[in-house]
Amino acid sequence: MSPDRESAEGAENAEQAGDVEQAGDVVLSDEALLGGVSSSASVTGWGLEGLDGPVAALTRAMDAGRLSHAYLLHGPPGVGKATLAHRLAQALVVDRLPDGSLDLDSRLARAIDSDELPDVERIAIGGICDDDSSAERAATATRIRICQIRRLQRLAFLAPFQAPRRIFIIDAVDDLQLEAAHALLKVLEEPPAQVLLLLISHDVDAVLPTIRSRCTELALLPMPVAELAEALVRRTELGADEALALARESRGRFGRAMEMIEDPSMRMLQEAVAADARRLASAGRNDRLDYAQALSGNWRRERATVITTMDLWADWWRDALLAAAGVAEDSLGAPLTKDGAGALGGLEVSAADAVLALQVIRRTREHLLANVNPQLALEVMMLDLPVAAGGLEESEAAAAAAPTA
Repeated sequence: MSPDRESAEGAENAEQAGDVEQAGDVVLSDEALLGGVSSSASVTGWGLEGLDGPVAALTRAMDAGRLSHAYLLHGPPGVGKATLAHRLAQALVVDRLPDGSLDLDSRLARAIDSDELPDVERIAIGGICDDDSSAERAATATRIRICQIRRLQRLAFLAPFQAPRRIFIIDAVDDLQLEAAHALLKVLEEPPAQVLLLLISHDVDAVLPTIRSRCTELALLPMPVAELAEALVRRTELGADEALALARESRGRFGRAMEMIEDPSMRMLQEAVAADARRLASAGRNDRLDYAQALSGNWRRERATVITTMDLWADWWRDALLAAAGVAEDSLGAPLTKDGAGALGGLEVSAADAVLALQVIRRTREHLLANVNPQLALEVMMLDLPVAAGGLEESEAAAAAAPTA
């Protein structure tokens, strides 16, 4: 064999060998990625609603042996980001049924769902650290701490037990301490070959650009209201009218809709927050400060509920923005009428005011998670929110908008 031909064949073999890293993606063999399943076996039947696009993208990457080392799953709360992350982990580990769907009733699948499989670790606020002395601080933590990411760094270099990779689900990357975010960046820059990082974000614009640039982004969008209503009728015992109403109230988010079915208090909270937002949009300073004091009093006992309340406030003002722009229904097909969850109730809100309100709510949410005094943060939010016309006389509106002494 001539040297030229031998060199050409060697280059071709090296190109086909796989198991190399290109453009930030770890490229493994199909057999390794699918746990021994042939690449011709398409990954179907993930049991998810409204996520066909992201599932198809992940399936193609798995079938091609080009699964990225890190994915950033972003979208509004309740759209299915955490569920998709767990399904991807299950797709890499569990067996397939004869029809090609995932065996979600298997022992391994249930272990992943309950965060009990050693190879799949969920990192969230209050999670464990290697340092036992920090256990007491975990109960009062409002951010994912740097010690949790240091634990990830240590575990990332250990070989997996049952899965083809060690999988870390960070729920959510929005909650990282700044120091923890920088520590995570080091893992993203030089990821071990056997590691898969699944980052969840409710507000992708708040994620550090350096983290975003090192991840493959998958945007998860709410379902059209009509499609969600059909899914709810198919998967629950709801009637068509009740399913349609719930689809509108959940704003096209399947996970949020199921949560509202399983926990009626969630539906009650959403209705109460919408009523409060409508009332306080035109209320005076005293009413707003009273609300801030009451809400801040729940921060120590029910932090998750306070954060959910902030998200629901943002939903109301988002509806206000659409109404101010003259939109008869939102992008999902839900009508913006007086009977809707985001009704303005006759208030007059400009688009500029609605945008300002969304910025104020987002900033307050960040301040709360950064351990700013909760009453101070919420009082500033109430004073910074614009005053809508329709509920106050001009003198009262001016007093409500005036800064405190």
